[in-house]
Amino acid sequence: MKTIVFAHPWNGSFNKAILDKVVEKLDETKEKYTIIDLNKDGFNPVMSEKDLELYSQGKSADPLVLKYQEILKNTDELILIFPIWWMSLPAILKGFFDKVMLRGFAYENTQNGIKGFLTNIKTAKMITTATAPKFLLNITGFGITMKKANLGGIGIKKTKWIHYSLRMQGKDEDRKKFLEKVKEFVSE
Repeated sequence: MKTIVFAHPWNGSFNKAILDKVVEKLDETKEKYTIIDLNKDGFNPVMSEKDLELYSQGKSADPLVLKYQEILKNTDELILIFPIWWMSLPAILKGFFDKVMLRGFAYENTQNGIKGFLTNIKTAKMITTATAPKFLLNITGFGITMKKANLGGIGIKKTKWIHYSLRMQGKDEDRKKFLEKVKEFVSE
């Protein structure tokens, strides 16, 4: 099963158009999928005192964390759709990694670093938007951090990434072309 993690608060955003295109393609190919819409779910990315108290035990006080973990256990492909703000993840997606990818569930500490447990997820696909072009995001290390540390650290070996650099006065034609590219990307 594919799991889509969507991290954008505005229903009228280009990111929502991307989500719609991904869903359209998966429906066309009759693939099973689940959507985790962090904003619609009301996911709180902030670690509470109770969360931190349970963190070292690999537990959480947030019931959404347990729900998301159950979904991830049955996922073979993860699709992340999100904007890049201030050269980083939106806070809600950062909180998803902080709170859901707990020790004992997503990884364990070893003498050589961490060992990822979510090896059932064979591929992660990132679809991002930002005003910054992809080469600039690579220079800042964003791609490496996401691929090697965040996703690689939990056991995902293969990560693919496509990016759309938003323009303040972007042309509809450019966006339509990118949405077609998204359909192809999801099928790879």
